[in-house]
Amino acid sequence: MSATRGASLAVVVAVALSTTRARAQTDFEQSVPVPPGDEYADTDPSALSDFRPALDPYGTWQDDASYGTVWTPDPTLVGAGFQPYDTAGSWDFADGDYVWLSDYAWGWVCFHYGRWAWSAGRWVWIPGRDYAGAWVSWRVGDDGFGYVGWAPMPPDWIWVGGVAMTLGFASQEPWTFATSGELFSPGVGGHAVSGNRAAPIVNQTRPYVRAQPTVAATPAPHGPPPSMLGIDLARLSLPALSAREVRARQLSRPSTAQPLGAHPPAAHVLRAAPRAGAGAHGFGGQARGMPSRGRR
Repeated sequence: MSATRGASLAVVVAVALSTTRARAQTDFEQSVPVPPGDEYADTDPSALSDFRPALDPYGTWQDDASYGTVWTPDPTLVGAGFQPYDTAGSWDFADGDYVWLSDYAWGWVCFHYGRWAWSAGRWVWIPGRDYAGAWVSWRVGDDGFGYVGWAPMPPDWIWVGGVAMTLGFASQEPWTFATSGELFSPGVGGHAVSGNRAAPIVNQTRPYVRAQPTVAATPAPHGPPPSMLGIDLARLSLPALSAREVRARQLSRPSTAQPLGAHPPAAHVLRAAPRAGAGAHGFGGQARGMPSRGRR
């Protein structure tokens, strides 16, 4: 991150922190009502509290100059080379879409809710309240191309003083690529291509966009059908969802989350931040300052 960008974003956060919540609604605020169905808005304030018991033993909560209130995993538990949706996990396929199965005890929260971003030399998690099997973007090549790629979806909002604020800059994320034959292998990140070595593959692929996108306010990402990649799921022995994964799904709906102690959905305000300059990133989707995990 450049010094100029860091300073400007720190000013944005500082100004927002000094602004009282009781101010009259302006053009820079949007009211977010309770969703009509059995669901939570991604910016529901319960994202800041419902997951704390599960995360507190494994990391720390901080006020980041760029991303507001964030949670960071303990580096002694994840190691210096940690990368979301790459380190210590594998892909499963359930209910018609991809599910990231994390090996971390806290992973059932942070890989199904919220977003990840690279800031000040470490990965930070921005809380969110909408569930997905994995909040990632996908890349594919032409028919017969051997690799499929994914990267953490960048955050659209941050939390400042307990209030959600739209993010005023684009956060580029690093790509991981695996061959179709290894996509569902255990510990896929250990034999995938990532870091600077992924740049040539990025240039040979394109974003995967589902043919019929959802009309939800915060559409969940969907990966390419396995058949499109030449994968026959009937020939694979995919694991059943663990108790933690089942709990993650239960917390996604108020009807099943509240009996587990979660808060009900709440109407709230989404505040808009002034748009800052684009982030400082390197070639091929590798954020500058991010440790290269180039493999192969």
